[in-house]
Amino acid sequence: MKKIKIAVVGYGNRGQVYADYSLDEPNEVEVVAVVDPNEYKLKVARERYCLSDDRTFTRYADFVKSGLDVDIVVNATMEQQHYDMAMEILASRHNMLIEKPIVSTAKEIEDIRALAEKNGCMVFVCHVLRYSPFYKTIKKMLAGGEIGKVVSMEMNEHVWVPHFLTSYGRGKWKSEKECGSPILLAKCCHDMDLICWLNGDTKPTLVSSFGHQALFNKANKPQGATEYCYNCPHEQKCRYSAIKHYYHNDVMPFLVLDCFNKPYDQITPEEKMEYLKTSDYGKCIYDCGCDIVDRQNLIVDFEDGRVVAFTLSCGTARPDRYIHIIGSEGEIEGKLEENKFVVRRYDADAISMSEFVIDLSNQIVNNAKYGGHSGGDYGIMYDIVRYLNGERASQSITLLSDSIASHKLVYGAEESRKTLKPVKL
Repeated sequence: MKKIKIAVVGYGNRGQVYADYSLDEPNEVEVVAVVDPNEYKLKVARERYCLSDDRTFTRYADFVKSGLDVDIVVNATMEQQHYDMAMEILASRHNMLIEKPIVSTAKEIEDIRALAEKNGCMVFVCHVLRYSPFYKTIKKMLAGGEIGKVVSMEMNEHVWVPHFLTSYGRGKWKSEKECGSPILLAKCCHDMDLICWLNGDTKPTLVSSFGHQALFNKANKPQGATEYCYNCPHEQKCRYSAIKHYYHNDVMPFLVLDCFNKPYDQITPEEKMEYLKTSDYGKCIYDCGCDIVDRQNLIVDFEDGRVVAFTLSCGTARPDRYIHIIGSEGEIEGKLEENKFVVRRYDADAISMSEFVIDLSNQIVNNAKYGGHSGGDYGIMYDIVRYLNGERASQSITLLSDSIASHKLVYGAEESRKTLKPVKL
């Protein structure tokens, strides 16, 4: 099998996850270049992947001029940079793995598809949950008719308090105006992809959606609360305190402390406290510029009559993704975080049910220090390496053409939420 050479554009947490596959599987992947405007991150990349100075770049154009040979470029930039960066990568005739979400409009997706087709480039999308053993096994069972014809499906995503506060309440994705993505696109396009992928034998035709910024809004800010948590009279009792999360417990340091440009364990308590006195990460969650919804519901109607319901709830006590599929001959129910699900069947002769558990815990391979998506981060690189080597057996491989449906589902759901009307897809 040919060793795949990759270049990474945007060396943040996600870029590092995909590049680190080369450390676990050095015979399969080699990182030959990293592009990032941050010199500290380039220094880290040089040390981590044994790159010479002429293999790291602050601009993509300089990488192209270098003439380095690569099999695929990883576009792990922020959403608001995805479109321009994708068009630049495809213009240089490189295959691309692009972090989700792709872009925020249908026109931009079509532009990317047109340029990829024109230049003969393959584009893969990082819908990593498809590659987790949990969803891969469910997909295989559905395709094999294990529960007959799918009739309906219920899916929930519960975004844990620390995750919501850090990424969406105070963090990079708190504002649709700034990053270009509503939370349904920034966070739940994984789930929208699963809805389309697991129901791949039919197509979504209609969507209705409702959503609100119901909890984390100015109206719920306690009387007398200050702009920043460090001097707030409610800080000791507040469950959303930035001091509790980022000073005492170091929640998600790869986001909160990224701007320090040094190893997280070298940042002093004094530096962290001073940072939280001026940073958005130190602000009151009820009044920090967040303009996205913190709960949303969708109902999706399919052309064959099946219906899928999806619920997003932010600020929950534990993180999980739940799925319950009803088929004509049985049911599948489980939670991703438990890495197992139950298969049930109704026994008409005994007027009872039978069930068995599929436990996938021993199949999880996780090479990510923070996260891992239940093995999906490792799984996507494993499958792409083989796809680029000519193997086409992967049921999960997410080509651009396969990902467009889920993004259009998001666009339709957002239109429905804002107009309070069902939207045809």
